[in-house]
Amino acid sequence: MTPAEQRLREQLEEQLRLNEWLYEQLERQRALNAELRRAVADLARAFQESLAAAVEAGEAGDLDAIRRLTRANQQHWQHYLQQIVAAASRPAGADSAPPSPQE
Repeated sequence: MTPAEQRLREQLEEQLRLNEWLYEQLERQRALNAELRRAVADLARAFQESLAAAVEAGEAGDLDAIRRLTRANQQHWQHYLQQIVAAASRPAGADSAPPSPQE
């Protein structure tokens, strides 16, 4: 094998390693996106349920129920927002750097 062929082979191997790393990063990002979508869907469901219950309590004139629902809704929002922030701030693939060229 000539030196030029050897260099081309090394470059090809490096590109293959980089492609594999990039694919792993893509899979990690997809997993994080799925986690974020689930958290947002949970948040929306909890909000809709709480809103419906608050409207019902309001129509019935039950101020204590409205207060309880409002506090519960606030706690739900805090919980889900913490999940979203945690998932969004989790570094995707920070534990592995892109492969470095071999000398």
